[in-house]
Amino acid sequence: MSVNSTAPASQRNYGEIFDRGYLHYDGPRLGVPAAIWALARYSMARAIGIRRPWTAKIIPILIYAAVLIPVALDIGIRAFVPAFSFLTYPAYFGAVYILEGIFVATIAPEMVSTDRHDRLLPLYFSRPVGRNAYVLAKLLGTGVLTLSISLVPVLIFWVASALLARDPGLAFREGLDDLGRLVVAGTLIAFYLGAIGLAISSFTGRKNVAVGIIILGFAISESLSAALSQALRDQPAIERWMFVLSPSRTIVSMVNGLFPINDSDVAEITVPFVQAAGVMVAVVVFCSLVMFLWYQRHD
Repeated sequence: MSVNSTAPASQRNYGEIFDRGYLHYDGPRLGVPAAIWALARYSMARAIGIRRPWTAKIIPILIYAAVLIPVALDIGIRAFVPAFSFLTYPAYFGAVYILEGIFVATIAPEMVSTDRHDRLLPLYFSRPVGRNAYVLAKLLGTGVLTLSISLVPVLIFWVASALLARDPGLAFREGLDDLGRLVVAGTLIAFYLGAIGLAISSFTGRKNVAVGIIILGFAISESLSAALSQALRDQPAIERWMFVLSPSRTIVSMVNGLFPINDSDVAEITVPFVQAAGVMVAVVVFCSLVMFLWYQRHD
């Protein structure tokens, strides 16, 4: 039906255009570092299931419970029976490898595989968060989350142990050396396992595939290291370097170097701290370089 051009303006059918488009941002510009931290915080929240269905929170909750309950039990029992203690620093770090591995296999695919699957990478790379900043944000987010497993519970244990001592002030002063070693061990474990999981996940957009490859990769590396060590027992100069293929043996060697224990079985499979820590740092650097190069050439 046509509109009568001679009709009054109030009776005509017409449209109005209201300018409600994008406006220029006049607030403070915090720069790339703030963008990196914002992306890291968002990635961490997504990885542990914040603002997501409750099913996404099950595995993180179970893992946090698994690392915190033994610490809480030891502290609670020692509060009533001071002479009793079943948890030590080497024992904690030795056991945390399995839980940390499962945790990494859970969060690393959420960090990067989801972005590839949802085709968000072009959107990220068109903004101030470029390719290098994107990788840094993911490494930072993964590192902070893995530190919450490998370092935070043992720091709680350290503080509680000092407070339960007869002289807490003296215990804190005498335990400063242990505190430094705890920070070194927890940080190395967190970034070592986190970087491996993140590098693997960056190659696929399917989370289930990434989870399977990470878990299977850890299992195969352990088996391969044990098999080669057994086959090369007659060549100790070569056999001693097979620990590089075993994340658990590398972690045990690093922890034993920081907290020596009198255990012949453990001493037999360990290497000097400098070598173990050097391998862990080298793996972190290598995985980071792989991700930087991969995102520069693709997506």
